[in-house]
Amino acid sequence: MFSAMLRRWKATTLIYAVLLLIVGTAFFQELCKDNSFNPSSTLNENAVATDADDTAADDTAAAEDESDFWEWETTTRFSARKKDMKEEDQICDSFPSHMLSQVQVILKIGASEPADRVDTQITTVTRCISNLLIVSDMESELHGHRVHDVLADLPESVWSNEADLEAYEALKQGRVKSVNNQQGWNLDRMKFLPMLERAYDVNPTAKWYVFLESDTYYVWDNLFRLLDQFDPTVPLYFGSPSPGKPDEGETTWFAYGGSGYIISAAALQKLVHRETGPFGEYIQPSLSAQYADLIRGTDCGDTVVGWALYQKGINLSGAFPMFNPHALHSVPFDEMHWCRPVISMHKTKLADMKGLMKWENERDRRYPLLYAELFNYTGMGTFDKRPDWDNADWGGWQEPPESPSHTSLKACGAACHDNADCLSYTYSSTRHCFFIRTMRLGDKRPLNLEERQTAGWDLQKMQNWIANHQCEKAQWVKPSLSRIF
Repeated sequence: MFSAMLRRWKATTLIYAVLLLIVGTAFFQELCKDNSFNPSSTLNENAVATDADDTAADDTAAAEDESDFWEWETTTRFSARKKDMKEEDQICDSFPSHMLSQVQVILKIGASEPADRVDTQITTVTRCISNLLIVSDMESELHGHRVHDVLADLPESVWSNEADLEAYEALKQGRVKSVNNQQGWNLDRMKFLPMLERAYDVNPTAKWYVFLESDTYYVWDNLFRLLDQFDPTVPLYFGSPSPGKPDEGETTWFAYGGSGYIISAAALQKLVHRETGPFGEYIQPSLSAQYADLIRGTDCGDTVVGWALYQKGINLSGAFPMFNPHALHSVPFDEMHWCRPVISMHKTKLADMKGLMKWENERDRRYPLLYAELFNYTGMGTFDKRPDWDNADWGGWQEPPESPSHTSLKACGAACHDNADCLSYTYSSTRHCFFIRTMRLGDKRPLNLEERQTAGWDLQKMQNWIANHQCEKAQWVKPSLSRIF
């Protein structure tokens, strides 16, 4: 009986084993069909995801290469402002003076230009520049800084114009009032190349040379952020591009002097370098002597700088609108400007030099100053009209003469509101309505009873425009000679 039971148990076990084998085989076949259960499928999905991420990263990099700007993560060189800082004497406490071991700042002035403008420049924009090099057409001293007469370095061959020489001699004799504005302008064009030579002589170890004029405003925080992104051992020349001396029909470019410009150490060394003979003697003329004919024949000295650099193989890296030829009140706050950092402006009013310096010192310097934030300084958006004011002195347009927009100030404002391209306007009592596509502050106009001008701003459209143009990151523009004013 026991043996019979054993035979039945073996048979049953065999049947179960066979059934288990059949079911197990079918089950695992289904598993193999379903990738979600295949251990290798997870790796494949990761591989696909990695490829997709790489593709997305490549697309992002390609898009950045094609874009007009870099979205750098920059850091301020300024130290944190003390909360209890109130006195003007403390305004330089947070300034990064250590940067001046690398950066030589050169201020070009003229003995015949308004003294209040020069004084304001030195007590505001360049107040914290301890190594400030001031160059002019007359030797003197200002606010503890020596003023270098760089015209004294010019070769005699430059002084072929008797009127220029007479004006210069008058300045050397201290007869400043006898030199008028035009004579001072004529002398100004001659300072540029000797200024470059003097800058290198005074500080040959600087990494960067930063040039400005008495009505230039620099945002030093943004300027230092910019320089942190570039190699001074590469020949570089930054500024707002203007067309210069043609070369065989091709346009060359120079940096507009009023906006300021920057030359790297490598570029300046290449520019002022002179060949020497077997005994170490110079066998090549100085930079100013090499371009004496051009200095004599030009109206603007900044063109000579651009041409000399061009002939040395150094092209301008155009950085408009970061370097801006506009005055603050003339800046067109638009898409080209809005998310770009502000580095410089020209023709700055004395009140704005003082006001901007104070306002800058109170803002949060953890972030670069963009035009979008500078807009707040202007106060635009808090008023809709200003009498005896013009914000359409350039860049405006008019509707046809028969348009009702010309009939009154109210009609002009209504027509601007109805025009999709108009954000601000100016109405003249001579029955002319001017539309402006951008948000511009404009400037006060002298009272003229024969023609009164009133500027207006469409606050609703401005608010909508601003809401639709939020800046996620600063857009540091790439060098361009097509993006110009």
